[in-house]
Amino acid sequence: MEVRTIELFPTDLPPTISVRQLFCVYSYYYTPKFSFRGERHAPWEIVFVQSGRVVVETPEYTQTLRRGMCILHKPWIPHKIRADNVSCYVNIISFTAADDSLILPIADRPFELDKVSQNYMFGIVNDGTTIVAGKNHVPAMKKFQTKKFAAHQTVKNLLELLLIRLIRRSQDEADLESSEARKMNSAVLSVINILADHLCEKLCLSKIAQKVGYSVSRISAIFKEFTGESIINYFIKMRIQKAQELIVENKMPFREISDYLGFDTIQYFCSQFKKTTGMTPLQYKKFVQSNDTYCDTNFNKV
Repeated sequence: MEVRTIELFPTDLPPTISVRQLFCVYSYYYTPKFSFRGERHAPWEIVFVQSGRVVVETPEYTQTLRRGMCILHKPWIPHKIRADNVSCYVNIISFTAADDSLILPIADRPFELDKVSQNYMFGIVNDGTTIVAGKNHVPAMKKFQTKKFAAHQTVKNLLELLLIRLIRRSQDEADLESSEARKMNSAVLSVINILADHLCEKLCLSKIAQKVGYSVSRISAIFKEFTGESIINYFIKMRIQKAQELIVENKMPFREISDYLGFDTIQYFCSQFKKTTGMTPLQYKKFVQSNDTYCDTNFNKV
């Protein structure tokens, strides 16, 4: 049988967003009263809040970032950060790019990252901390850490993908949203407000759905689409964040905190606390004994 030869025409893949250099990848723990006096530098800087709540300030704006949110500081703009009276985990990434003008549209505005973008962020942090370890005040690698194959390229690609995703999102939002999209976004905010107002009570999805005017299945799907979490999981994480605040205040024992926040058993409270924070309530309490400090997430006091 004769094999036919065919001619294939290539498609070039020129880069649009190109990250050139990585300077720092920090993973910090902030106690509730921590405040950083500020800095300015040549690279871009991403601030991402893994848990808790922080306030970032520049001469142009003041923004509060909740868990899952990020903001991008422009080069040379002075910026400060402080914990908003709650304990926090924060990732900070600084880098330079080939064309700053492409990134400018997403600078200085808070973004709530979806699950895909958060996974990009976690990948950048995991590999990035190994390739900049020991430079620019980043702690040296721990004995258990290893630099993975193609870590530099992985960080570059993930950071470029994250920026592209945010730019596309910004462009989509620049187009007029449909009334239905605005309505769905309003419904999600209403659910979050209901959860916050009834943090210490037992809530059922049917009552929440009734309050916002949707069926249980519809509001559950909308909420998951907008937040990346089910309503129940989001509610549990809100309760755990409140538990962190109560533990820092040190006025209630763990069992009382568990009962106050509506957990059925102390065992369930402890398991959800560790699932959310990576620590047991006791480990967390010991970790925050010293106020007005910050630590990296490998528990090194800075």
